[in-house]
Amino acid sequence: METTDLYRKMEEENIHYINHNLFSTDGMIAHYHDLTAIVVDDKKVKGQVAENTVLIQELGHYMAGAYYRTNSQYELIEKMEHKADKKAWEEFFPYEEIKALMKKGLTTATQLAEYYDVEAPYMARCLNYYYNQYHGFDK
Repeated sequence: METTDLYRKMEEENIHYINHNLFSTDGMIAHYHDLTAIVVDDKKVKGQVAENTVLIQELGHYMAGAYYRTNSQYELIEKMEHKADKKAWEEFFPYEEIKALMKKGLTTATQLAEYYDVEAPYMARCLNYYYNQYHGFDK
């Protein structure tokens, strides 16, 4: 996935980009009234693959409406993170597309991550979700 495509999507959705030092994360989404911004710590996000992963995950929050406050209960944070991931995976790595790529020989999280230009652990979580959701990749 091209980073420029992700920035184009952000522009279409009127989502601002802010580079700011963040304490415990590489990126976050801020939403207040009608203003939405993806905040990225460029000192922590090294390269296109890491940037794509952060942008996709934060766009998932936007598309799913999965927002929470930094002082929210852990259970709510986990729920919103999972909701955001599911929406991002469905949008950017659709199940049927993943399945077709697997049939073409891209069968590992690393291979698929390289294909989509995202980090392998993020792709592995996506594959685990699809495997459990659809009872494997055979159907």
